[in-house]
Amino acid sequence: MEISQKNKGRNVINIEEIKEYLHGFTEEKELSEPVDSWLQKTFVRWLINHFMEVQVVESVERYKALVKGEVPSWFTPYSSIEFIYIHIKNPTFVDTLNTCVEFLGSRNEKVIHKFPRMTVEHVMEKHQQEHLRMQERQRKFIETSNEALEHVFTFENLHVVKFLPRHKELSLEMAKESALMQHCLGEFDNVEKAEGGYGSYYYGLIQREEITLYSLRDEKNKPHATISVSYKRGEAWLDQIKGKQNQPPIARYVPASVAFFNHLQLKQNYHPDCLAMSVVFVKGKSEQLSKITNEATQQHLIAYDPTFINKLPNPSKSSLWLAALRDPKQMGSLKETNDAMKVSSLIQYPLLMNELTFSHNLKAKNILQKAENYSIGKRPFLFPKLEIARI
Repeated sequence: MEISQKNKGRNVINIEEIKEYLHGFTEEKELSEPVDSWLQKTFVRWLINHFMEVQVVESVERYKALVKGEVPSWFTPYSSIEFIYIHIKNPTFVDTLNTCVEFLGSRNEKVIHKFPRMTVEHVMEKHQQEHLRMQERQRKFIETSNEALEHVFTFENLHVVKFLPRHKELSLEMAKESALMQHCLGEFDNVEKAEGGYGSYYYGLIQREEITLYSLRDEKNKPHATISVSYKRGEAWLDQIKGKQNQPPIARYVPASVAFFNHLQLKQNYHPDCLAMSVVFVKGKSEQLSKITNEATQQHLIAYDPTFINKLPNPSKSSLWLAALRDPKQMGSLKETNDAMKVSSLIQYPLLMNELTFSHNLKAKNILQKAENYSIGKRPFLFPKLEIARI
């Protein structure tokens, strides 16, 4: 990660929502006071000044669409100050938060006094360095009895095993999983004593049953996805699912993962790990985007994230219209669109002028010079109050 040199001094219009979210995250994960303090100060300061994946808010209408309540007097969109909105479900936001918490949570009490001096860039860099050292280290084969694993699910030629939290070989099985999957789950300073490193952090979570650990494996018992599940008010929620080297599980293991989620009656909402697998949560079940054919469900998903349109099978014309109105920037990449959709997107986002081509005798430059009335072929049409489409 490139270290930022200068603070941007931006105004985050939903900063209170973010702080409240971080407070709830702290309570849910039962984080220590030093980690909580670091999140509320250092992490929030980094978001304000250096987080890149933001929405610039340039109008009162856009403010109202993003934030509930009255528009405050300090919101002056036409001034030199930059106003931005940060989505708390943004995958980069979530991944950075989880990585920082993982790193800081795995430190022992002797170094917590250093937290106030550690920037987000510093934490991410140290985390990356540790992972590189882990990958470069020569790994020895770890012999286990497999008795710390319990078979819990089968899907075609794949199966899922559960790590038993009280078994004496738990740390060994964690280290073995980590070695084969090349992630930090079972990285201990002393594996036999389950002490030190990231492994100690996760070992504690598993033993206290704050998370339950699973592994998706093939016929040769080789792991292909590591899954952790937490429980809230008696309900199972996805904590993480990682493939090799912390990447999303590859496509061939996604159907088995989805089947296991639904076997557990797992809840995940729009979890970033699932979105990376093109998996969403609709009507109480996990589903692959590529298998969702119901028009109403498709439109619900597009309303949440218009980019889903590219992964949905055979989207209807109304679904394409919704995607065009919600995110006109992607019109150039959509298939099965028509001239009317393109005109609507162009009016909302004129920078598409050099990307869109029309089947009728229409030119982008001419469209942008007109007011409200257009014609395709011999049929006139009208786009009144196009500002609504931007909200």
